[in-house]
Amino acid sequence: MTFRAEDWLLDLAQRHRLSPSQRQIVQRMLGMFPDVAFLSTIEIAEQAGVSQPTVTRLATALGFAGYPEFRAALREVVLSAPVAPRHGAVDSVGQEIDNVTGLRRELGGEAMISAVRLLAATSPLGVIGLRASAALAEYFGYFARRALPAVSVHTDAGSLDDAVLQLHQQGATAILVFAMPRYPAATVAAVRLARQLGLATVVVADSPLVPFADETDVLLVAPVGTGLIFDSHAAVVVLAVSLLDAIAGTDPQRTQQRLEAHETLIDRWAL
Repeated sequence: MTFRAEDWLLDLAQRHRLSPSQRQIVQRMLGMFPDVAFLSTIEIAEQAGVSQPTVTRLATALGFAGYPEFRAALREVVLSAPVAPRHGAVDSVGQEIDNVTGLRRELGGEAMISAVRLLAATSPLGVIGLRASAALAEYFGYFARRALPAVSVHTDAGSLDDAVLQLHQQGATAILVFAMPRYPAATVAAVRLARQLGLATVVVADSPLVPFADETDVLLVAPVGTGLIFDSHAAVVVLAVSLLDAIAGTDPQRTQQRLEAHETLIDRWAL
């Protein structure tokens, strides 16, 4: 996997306990490479929408004596990292290969095991995704309906609270939420409501540093490709299908029966 300067900062942040506001700053900084290594605390604060002291406190939270020491380390990493292709020669395929390759650890980790356990045990299974995440939720739901007995997909922000409440009333014990940037406020509100109602929340996001990480029960991370004008979601799709495969595998007999029943319908709509 190609080393990126951003990976150094992300790894550093994951090894320290940061507050939600500090994670938000790191998230903003990840989108400001390589220029971030040469910005002042004032400039970073302005772009991240926080105060200058908050940026300074982030440096100490990451284990540095102060911001100058942190910036010096950041500059060294940026200057030693391979030069990224400029716009017009973006290696979008290479970035997605790195993103997908990096999923190996996530798919075999404790978070994945917990997510499968929670989602396999709930019926119905509610799948939520708004805005950019709506297509991901629909994609997961399309295939999940063929393997699982009760799946509902919710992509309308205006009715999301009602949907979460209804899932709770129908006996659901967990929900699956896709939360890709930019994170809709309604998505975060739905996660909070679900937890208030006692539903476990499994959230698929692009970074472990999302501001609402502490409000999820299980956070699965699949980075997005950022080299093009719009984010690409190759790694997220791989994670979603892998998650569904693992859930279906918890009851192979039921899955086989449902797939065979679905197979009998193919002549009705497939050429």
